[in-house]
Amino acid sequence: MKALVTGAAGFIGSHVVRALVADGHAVRALHLPGEDLRNLAGLDVERIAGDVTDAAAMLRAAAGCDWLFHLAAIYALWTRDPARMRAVNVGGTRTVLEAARAAGVARVVYTSSIARFGGQGRGSRATESSAFALGPTGDLYSRTKAAAHEVALRFATELDVVIVAPTGPIGPGDVGPTPTGRLLLRTLSLPVVPVTDTVTNFADVRDMARGHVLAAERGRRGESYLLGHVDLSLEDLARRALTIFGLDRPIVRAPLGLARWAARAAVAAARLSGKIPILTPAAVAIAELGLAADCAKAVRELALPQTPIEVALRDSLGWFAQNGYVTNASLRRRIAAHA
Repeated sequence: MKALVTGAAGFIGSHVVRALVADGHAVRALHLPGEDLRNLAGLDVERIAGDVTDAAAMLRAAAGCDWLFHLAAIYALWTRDPARMRAVNVGGTRTVLEAARAAGVARVVYTSSIARFGGQGRGSRATESSAFALGPTGDLYSRTKAAAHEVALRFATELDVVIVAPTGPIGPGDVGPTPTGRLLLRTLSLPVVPVTDTVTNFADVRDMARGHVLAAERGRRGESYLLGHVDLSLEDLARRALTIFGLDRPIVRAPLGLARWAARAAVAAARLSGKIPILTPAAVAIAELGLAADCAKAVRELALPQTPIEVALRDSLGWFAQNGYVTNASLRRRIAAHA
């Protein structure tokens, strides 16, 4: 098969590219002009620069492809340009799917998000039948991904579209890094590890990538599949990371009331500095609801792999150490010794 992957240089997207190449497929990797392409280094793929909001560019990119994996999106809990996020996440999805239809692509795998299904409340796990719950948090990313999800569902009536919804990815190649990646780096570097009192579903990013390919091969048209593995509190996640590397640090759960105050202060500071805040009121509201998920459908129907999360944690922090994210020399040596 010849496959187009949008968002190909990103965390999950680059692993989808790797999974496709490993299976012998020809890959056209779409990335933004000037984007960091280290995740595509050494891969025998056709790289093309383009923007998913550009209809002509997307039609050229989709031409001649059998499969299309649409992962490109703006993921941020805070942005100075909400209109751009809507244009990319919602409008870009529409543009990509229109291009797939016009180019005669046989199957599309659209990457939704746990944000579309999660937030069902403490003690509850999201499933593919869960209603959208994060709207009241005010989180723009969640709202735009939910809207884009509906766009994909509408296209599934006339185009062969399968939807996958990754939970929290962990593993090598987290160039951002993601909020989870930043938490893991803080866990190993700070003398005291602060965490929010919440539960999230996590999985190895390479399992999620394999889930995309399995969705193209086995998924049912118009169906959604949550791609995840295990529900963990952030405290448990941090403790597992410390245990892997033989570290013993106190972990402090921040009360949600304190987190809300800190989030408001962080956003106020961000408006002045232009730097991304480490916490937002929307993020705290999401934490209160939790992002636990039941991913049994993907395991059952797609044979989604379930790699132990300790493998993902070890490989994630090993990659961070090798790529300049860990500045402390002794910590780098410790990570290397356990990697």
